[in-house]
Amino acid sequence: MAWFRKDHRVLNSKGEGRWRLRGYLLVGLASLLFGFNGNLARKLFDESALTPLTLVEWRMLIGGACLLVLLGVAQRGKVWPPRRSWGWLLALGLAMATVAYSYFMAISRLPVAIALVIQFSTPAWLVLGEALWRRRWPALPVLGALLLAGSGLVLVTGAWQQQFLRLDGLGLLYALFSILSFAAYLLLGRRVGRELSALSATTWGAIVAALFWLLVQPPWRIPLASLQPGLWPALAAVGVLGMALPFLCELAALRYLDAGRVGIAAMLELVAGSAIAYVWLGEALTPDQLLGGVLVMLGVGLLHYEELRHQANGTLPPVELTPTGVEEGSGGQPGRGKCLRDLAVGQGQEGQEEPGSAR
Repeated sequence: MAWFRKDHRVLNSKGEGRWRLRGYLLVGLASLLFGFNGNLARKLFDESALTPLTLVEWRMLIGGACLLVLLGVAQRGKVWPPRRSWGWLLALGLAMATVAYSYFMAISRLPVAIALVIQFSTPAWLVLGEALWRRRWPALPVLGALLLAGSGLVLVTGAWQQQFLRLDGLGLLYALFSILSFAAYLLLGRRVGRELSALSATTWGAIVAALFWLLVQPPWRIPLASLQPGLWPALAAVGVLGMALPFLCELAALRYLDAGRVGIAAMLELVAGSAIAYVWLGEALTPDQLLGGVLVMLGVGLLHYEELRHQANGTLPPVELTPTGVEEGSGGQPGRGKCLRDLAVGQGQEGQEEPGSAR
């Protein structure tokens, strides 16, 4: 029987590798789509009369509608969240509204890569804020991550050079506001995740955000130049390819990978967005800025790695973005289950993370 157990372990290891590969491929696709979304938005701002407000409004409407259809299929028509969750969902939706708008405003005035790097540093500042709030000195790896992220931001913006003054001041202000709103989104997503699945939280958050922007800018006040038929395919692409599909890919990836690994792999968005900006928009970064982007990625990656290490040592409870996990009778293989329904079944657990990317 020893040889059987050994072969069984080998087969399980190979099977687990295949499941993880699927997860990484899904995260890679989501990152590519999110990177494409930012560059498409920048191109629309440069070449048309479309405003960031109008674009985020349509993105939330189209993306939220697509996710609502998916939620109806996944939960077999039972899409309404419990009444006790509506207050938190309203707050989450407002956070989603502001983080998307501030990001679009930032990339309309700054190179896409710089805006991405600034917003990507949010997890590091969240950890610093938590340490200050609890008046507890961060662990050495966390301090290292903060140092890397902070140094990276200085390099990306060139804060010590004269070129910093050439960056659009209002664009930098919106980029900093995107950090605050993204942090609020992550914290509220954590809270909502205790009661709802990630798919449900993201869907209703997007719908709330869309309704908010419809109140700010009703359909009859949308500039006619922003509704030209020639822009409709681009608006649909931003809603479907820039929101609904990448969110779905991230949620599906969580059936194969834990939240920490998804967080690390999702940093490919920074690489994808910068590469697309270079090829498509001709936005080249200086060597200092490239190094800064790498440092920010290393800093945020170190935070995720610490999370994974603590989970492996049993010092932190396992964290998942969506209550899918490994089902009984699945042979121990992640992702074996009810496919789309797995994205929505079961209520969230204490300690869940945010529902997904804010972009």
